[in-house]
Amino acid sequence: MLEMVSYNFKIVSGVPQKSSVTRVPEISKDQLGDIIENVVRKTNTDPDEFEELDLSMFSTIDEQLEFLKQQDRVDTMYIM
Repeated sequence: MLEMVSYNFKIVSGVPQKSSVTRVPEISKDQLGDIIENVVRKTNTDPDEFEELDLSMFSTIDEQLEFLKQQDRVDTMYIM
């Protein structure tokens, strides 16, 4: 089982603000795959524009973000 967190954000006076936070404590990989497939279809996005990264080796979000920063795969402008 996986955990999923989803949110929207907007920039207000140069500061990112989260809204519409949704947390799903347990979701199967198949269910998550279905959600991703639906998002790709509804946003007219080519599947090649996405890359799946396995971050399960990290125990915290901070560790995940640090890894992504080192790999130059995160826009640090929005990381607080």
